[in-house]
Amino acid sequence: MSLSQQIFRDTPSRFFAVLTWRYGRLYIDALDKIEEIQRLRHGVGLTRVELLQTCENIIEAGIEHIQVPEEADDEDEHTKITAPEMIRVMLQSEWIEEPKRSDYQRVYYLDSRAELLLECLRRMAYPEQVTFTDKLHLVCSRIMDKDAFEKHPLADLESCTDNLRYGLQELRSMQQSMARLTQRQLRSDSLKENLQVLYDDFSENIGQRAYKSLIDLDIPIRLPLAREQLAKIQANPAIIAKMELAWQKRRPELSADEVTIKVHDALQHTANMLDSVEPQAEAVDRRAADFARRSFARFRYLQEVSSGRRSEVRDLFERINEQYAECKLNALPEQLELPSLKIPAVSLLAGIDSLFSPRSLRVKGEQSPLDDIYDDDDSLYALEEMSDNINSSLTTRRANRFFRDLNVDTNGLESKDLPTDIEDWILNTVGLLLHGDTLESEYDITTPRDEITHDKLPAPDLVEETYLDPFTIHPKAR
Repeated sequence: MSLSQQIFRDTPSRFFAVLTWRYGRLYIDALDKIEEIQRLRHGVGLTRVELLQTCENIIEAGIEHIQVPEEADDEDEHTKITAPEMIRVMLQSEWIEEPKRSDYQRVYYLDSRAELLLECLRRMAYPEQVTFTDKLHLVCSRIMDKDAFEKHPLADLESCTDNLRYGLQELRSMQQSMARLTQRQLRSDSLKENLQVLYDDFSENIGQRAYKSLIDLDIPIRLPLAREQLAKIQANPAIIAKMELAWQKRRPELSADEVTIKVHDALQHTANMLDSVEPQAEAVDRRAADFARRSFARFRYLQEVSSGRRSEVRDLFERINEQYAECKLNALPEQLELPSLKIPAVSLLAGIDSLFSPRSLRVKGEQSPLDDIYDDDDSLYALEEMSDNINSSLTTRRANRFFRDLNVDTNGLESKDLPTDIEDWILNTVGLLLHGDTLESEYDITTPRDEITHDKLPAPDLVEETYLDPFTIHPKAR
């Protein structure tokens, strides 16, 4: 089955059509924000109010960058986009899903296929730093090893094929990175930016790492030897027989002729990939030479263009030498008869006494301590902040996990019998009490406060130097 059939078998066409629509940028930003929020919530979905607010923020921030055709009518519904419309389209195209819940709450989750596609789009927008590993070196060493392809020839062949594929991808990535740097250098208008592209981006990230590793591999010498050894492997009947036997064990439904064809195609595919390494490496060399040539040409061009200002400054000093020859700096008149400079600003003479300005002395300061005075509002604020932090860290999932660790039977577990040898048992106990009345909890908590109204409450339990109001934990009836 082809790749397109595999993709469109379970994925609707509208899933991809969203990206090609006029507002595709807004949808991508909205989905990226939804995935970020959902990831920070550890898989908890978004409510409809939160989803509407997210879509409205994305539309407000990016609608001005959307180009609408001039012939489009202002009243045309297709030229407008709203937050409910975005949610409806994402639901219909199955970018997000709204599972049915028993409590009738509307909670939205990002589809798993959308997460995979977003990850692919992020890698396209923010490409990783180009690297060149030892994949091709491993292929050449494996093929040239006389003991290889003896015990497990099919596994060795597949390993070489995978390494060849990754090595070729790294070569193409290196070539594309050089092309991007070349375009950046041609668009720059200053020597500083050109030097930054050459020494910081190219020399440090590509030249000293990836390109140097490619040169050290010595591909023109290694590849012909590896190709010759691979041809010997293709002509070795014993190795071919072992590969066919391994393939027959893996795919018993294939006939002998089909297994022979599979083995032949795998060897030929590896040979073709090995033959394409050297042309790809030569393309990288040409791209590096082109980058160096364009870099020097760009430097020379910017120097010639910016030399006008330097000539103006030179003319200024020559004029000073002609008019005030053999005159000390402190003897120069206050009103110098000099031509006006055609540059934005220049700090030539900071006064007529001296060009040296002494360093100013600063007295070392002292930090004044904060007052220890606080009022009731500060205490309430601290308690509210601590309560919010506890509620955000002690989730229902953590409370249920602690309850399962307690192994509570049907008779229940009293607070005085809580085990204290568990790490963070106090925080976990607080989580049990916080989420005891929620629908997602797997337990119930009863306290004397639920039964006693006017009588005196029992004394608190002392558990590991901590006083706890008495309570009992029971598993919920299923």
